[in-house]
Amino acid sequence: MAYRLAHRPSYRITFPTLDEYATLSPRLVTPVYPADANLIVSLLDIHTSVPSDQREPDQPVEILEAGTGHGSLTLHLSRAINGANTCPPPIPAHSQLKTIPENSSGEETKSSKREGQQISDESSLNQEAWDSWRSGRRAIIHTVEISAKHSAHAEKIIRAFRRGMYAGNIDFYVASVENWIEEQTRRRSRSLFSGTLEPFLSYAILDMPSAHLRIPHVSPILKVDGVLAVFMPNVTQIGDCVKIINDKRLPLVLEKAVELGTGISSGRLWDIRMAVRRSRPVKTKEAEQPTGGENGEESSGEVSESKPQDVYTSALAGEPQAGDPVLVCRPKVGERIVGGGFVGLWRRINEQ
Repeated sequence: MAYRLAHRPSYRITFPTLDEYATLSPRLVTPVYPADANLIVSLLDIHTSVPSDQREPDQPVEILEAGTGHGSLTLHLSRAINGANTCPPPIPAHSQLKTIPENSSGEETKSSKREGQQISDESSLNQEAWDSWRSGRRAIIHTVEISAKHSAHAEKIIRAFRRGMYAGNIDFYVASVENWIEEQTRRRSRSLFSGTLEPFLSYAILDMPSAHLRIPHVSPILKVDGVLAVFMPNVTQIGDCVKIINDKRLPLVLEKAVELGTGISSGRLWDIRMAVRRSRPVKTKEAEQPTGGENGEESSGEVSESKPQDVYTSALAGEPQAGDPVLVCRPKVGERIVGGGFVGLWRRINEQ
């Protein structure tokens, strides 16, 4: 839409792009910047079927995002799966945020009811239509945030983008990851005759402090061939994830460790793994002493026989011995993938 006034410059008004909106919208926390969010979504390699496709199983594609934050990554994820769901009805005016209190009995509390808002009959009908549509979705994002303030702000940000066109794909929760998993497991197990809950997550993204401590909780509910992504600011934190997966023998295989940041390295791949230290031959006194020539004759009278071996032994005292696990972190040479941080990608495999 263009406007022109007499003797004034003309202005063109358009909807903001997702890039502009994620960067310029009001924020309480630092967002995942669009370049990084786009790369993370690309690395996840999400594929969904259209609603009319009956060849796919009835189970929906479910994505867990632990750490809603600003909602930038949530928007990019929702755009990626939007084609799997039908056109939603009008979004109810009141918040759809759900709170799972600590040590809950499995009952979710909607923020609108908790705050005592009066819901009219018309709003009740809109809510019923909205809930009915949500029950038939084929792709769902569960975004969990420990801070109620941040979660409510992210919901407003996502509802305001293009009149909420991507809001219907997302369920907002105020809870810790552990409480959300416990509540989901309890609720889904009620309808099962066997009492054994099958994994239901196709993808999981951990973008939160101490994310490595949540991996043992997320791994059991991740489907075989499902993808776990951990977004951290430092490579050593990705190393912590590698170590805890190795120590607890979780059925996860590291596929990629990618350094983000166009201005830094344009997505450089890193090799992060647990390796076993190899034994190396012990140096002998004869190998330490110089041989032949004038330099050898001069030094042989000044250096004591025991000193080279003592220095070498003391150097080995603080080093890992043969067979000890060692964490290897080094950039891969010659491989590139076209903000900042590090993303580790693991794939769930069958337990052996």
